[in-house]
Amino acid sequence: MKTSNPNWTFHFEILARALNDLESTCTARPGSPEFIFLRAESAAIFTEAREALAALKKQVHRLDQEDDLIANPPTAH
Repeated sequence: MKTSNPNWTFHFEILARALNDLESTCTARPGSPEFIFLRAESAAIFTEAREALAALKKQVHRLDQEDDLIANPPTAH
């Protein structure tokens, strides 16, 4: 998924790769080299996915705050 914001794109690509790796792990034949490799890397894959998801959540929260400021600008006295 491509967006105009490179940070979004980066984090989406990490999540997509993690999901693909998880799918490959689930469909690989137990004991195969692919299965063994992905199982060994699973902790790192999940860590990267969690970090990307946390970053995306932070960006969405920031966008929500910006939308609130646009919709309800602070009053000037």
